[in-house]
Amino acid sequence: MIVRGLGCGDTDEFSPSAWNRRQRRLLPTFLLKTTVRGSGTKTKTDMEEDLSVLVQNALLETEFHLPEYVLHRRYDHTSESLEARTSPIEEIWDVKEKIGQGGYGSVHKQECRNPRPTSPAVRAVKQMTKAQSEDPQWSYRAELLAMIKFSQPEFDPHFVRTFGWFDDAASVYIAMEYLPHGDLYHHTQNMPPFSELEACKVVRQLIQGVQYMHDNGFAHRDLKPHNILIASTAPSWQVKIADFGISKRAVQGGTQLRTMNGTMGYQAPEVLGLLPDDSAADSQAMQYTVSVDIWAVGVIALELLVKRRIFPRMGDLGAFFYGRRPLDLSRKEGEELTLECCTFVKSLLEPDSALRPTAAAVLAHPWLKQAVPEPEDTEMADAEEVSDSLQPPGPVGDDTGTLTRSSTPGTGASGKSKKHTKGAKGTITKALERKFQSLYLDSILLVPKFRTLAFDTTRYYVLRSDNATDIETSAAHSTWTSSERVNKIINKGYLESGGRVVLFFSVILSRKLCGIAQMTSVLDWESTDPHWVEDVWRGRFSLTWLTHTEISFDLVKHVPVKESTPGFRAIACYDGTEISPGSAFEILRVYSAEERRQMLLRLRSERDGEEEEEDEDMEL
Repeated sequence: MIVRGLGCGDTDEFSPSAWNRRQRRLLPTFLLKTTVRGSGTKTKTDMEEDLSVLVQNALLETEFHLPEYVLHRRYDHTSESLEARTSPIEEIWDVKEKIGQGGYGSVHKQECRNPRPTSPAVRAVKQMTKAQSEDPQWSYRAELLAMIKFSQPEFDPHFVRTFGWFDDAASVYIAMEYLPHGDLYHHTQNMPPFSELEACKVVRQLIQGVQYMHDNGFAHRDLKPHNILIASTAPSWQVKIADFGISKRAVQGGTQLRTMNGTMGYQAPEVLGLLPDDSAADSQAMQYTVSVDIWAVGVIALELLVKRRIFPRMGDLGAFFYGRRPLDLSRKEGEELTLECCTFVKSLLEPDSALRPTAAAVLAHPWLKQAVPEPEDTEMADAEEVSDSLQPPGPVGDDTGTLTRSSTPGTGASGKSKKHTKGAKGTITKALERKFQSLYLDSILLVPKFRTLAFDTTRYYVLRSDNATDIETSAAHSTWTSSERVNKIINKGYLESGGRVVLFFSVILSRKLCGIAQMTSVLDWESTDPHWVEDVWRGRFSLTWLTHTEISFDLVKHVPVKESTPGFRAIACYDGTEISPGSAFEILRVYSAEERRQMLLRLRSERDGEEEEEDEDMEL
């Protein structure tokens, strides 16, 4: 029995206008549905507006001859020849064995009878039943959109490639590259625990893929070994992310992810309703963020290293979340995990989502450096090597105390590498920019007092004081001044931004950031406060201190002044240097993590004290 794909239409309609009409008929109802109004205008559905042109262009004209085979017709629309544009190229794909089965569909291997030289001869086709779209945990629309989007060349090689899609009345089919090694879960079932180097190779690729998703406004929400396919095995270990069925577009400024998604054992605590002690009063507490993917990668990493389930039951996760059971990092086989590895895993498996690092910060962790390929192998390796050598000119990188508020001249955010010739300059710069580009500005990662900042329109500056006394004086009087040069810089930023300037303070030689303040007035050049340690300043402006929390430079040493100069670090810049919104957000996130950590310690200390008092009362 022959069942034709939706809208295949008459095969003799080959004019360009007929092709356009046929393409619109080929689109299934969830992609293209119009309503004719009285005025004759047509209104697109929300889904059509949501799905990109990429998805529409990836639709394959299909004849179904199931269960034996399917036939696709393709047209070369780029050819100058009318015959080439209107004559279909037919491909017949024989359906072979089932190679995968999940809760939302099955996967079959298919082989092409007449493969073209530029096309694969084997593919994997995932069939998803449309009726399941009522399940709030899953959406074939989401999977289709994400798979087509992340199949583009700029995302290679971190995601499974997609060759197109087709559908009938009951199902949607996605044609994907065939990876014979299968998924990470089944492939590693009978293997010993991974060495740290092997695990590092896999984890680094996963984090790179996660960063691509987050930077493009997507959260995967169901990362697990079953959804990670293997392109090559040991010793190189190349893996690809698949199965986007419950992925979701994240909204900048708040991901709005509220439904319980994912697989038990890999779900972050907040997805299961486990919240920090201080979240009850937070109106956004029940939202969770893209950091659920960071948690899942942490679980996968530890499972590879110790070869056991980390949180097999809800009770295990709850005991760890509430501090009743530490994270077990012991191994029955192989050497004990290094301290650097343990620190890495613990940072990803931070119970409080606000304390977890972003994907960009994870990639900067020293433990992942061992998986960086040799420089001649990949462009990204050049970026990793050069990023440490790109330092600003002069004494800035040493924090020697010679840089004062009045003595340091202005400088540009520039640095040069001595290791590379000009022939590689453009390639290296592009690779470097990718390392810190598009930090995901998810305000839920911040404590409430930072969430009101308008990130895109606010200007951010680093101020370096000669002494801690002036910082304390500023906190008492809510004023500040700097050298005439720096005052002019930040006053100009205040005027240009409409009064939106945030200042990050540090004291020279302290190796700490010591507070954040918001500028609240223009420079008053005629008034000068008498209470500064040095009597050399002119002018003043008012400010509001947002926090006096101190954080070590070690926590923000990965943050650049701006994304295009990752070697020029925000902690090593001159007084009055402006930093990018993405870099400022990362510092605010680290501040938020530290303040939440301190709050949790206080709350737990108070709770432990109350429990001790109760125990004493019971004894009496």
